[in-house]
Amino acid sequence: MTEKCAPFRGALFDMDGLLLDSERACVVAFNETVQGFGLPPMPDVPLACIGLRSDGVRTKVSAALAERVEYDAFYAAWGQRISTAFAQGIPVKADVFALLGALKAQGTPCAVATSTRTASAEVQLQKAGLRGYFKAVIGGEQVANGKPAPDIYLMAAKALGLSAADCVAFEDSDPGTLAAIASGAALVQVPDVKPPSAALLANGHLVAASVLTGARHVGLIAK
Repeated sequence: MTEKCAPFRGALFDMDGLLLDSERACVVAFNETVQGFGLPPMPDVPLACIGLRSDGVRTKVSAALAERVEYDAFYAAWGQRISTAFAQGIPVKADVFALLGALKAQGTPCAVATSTRTASAEVQLQKAGLRGYFKAVIGGEQVANGKPAPDIYLMAAKALGLSAADCVAFEDSDPGTLAAIASGAALVQVPDVKPPSAALLANGHLVAASVLTGARHVGLIAK
């Protein structure tokens, strides 16, 4: 076992768009569903849903549909397209295995904090070969308030026996980044399909090209 880097004792990870390259397919599926229902293009809507729990997605999409299509019917069709896209598995993002392997080698415990429901997250992580790296998987339905509230990061840190301030959180989305900041965790944002907003960047947090470079920059693992 290699020597653990101070001062952090744990690592917390979002899943979609951070560990798994899933958000791209969800955006494509959304736009195809819009076209399938004969609706005008609304490319900003799926981007606005990134990082949100199902209740937040319902609010955003329902407002955009404006009663032209019933939400449940739209959501079911969108979900079917996503399932088809993911049937062969979801690709793992760059450097994820390298970072998780390094953290395992140095004995740093890890947890997932995802807006996706726990059961679905467990299946996706298992299929991707990632589940064994995590002590806990906290899904969006386990907390009272979804991202950007800090609840899920506080619970994920607690599952490791730590406070959020003891951990580095890795995120891609703006809502998730705000949640991590509010929890008190150190933060590495690795943007995916949606760049960080100017307002978010004003927080001055670290934005990295990959989880591995971000982890090295904050001292979670040795350079």
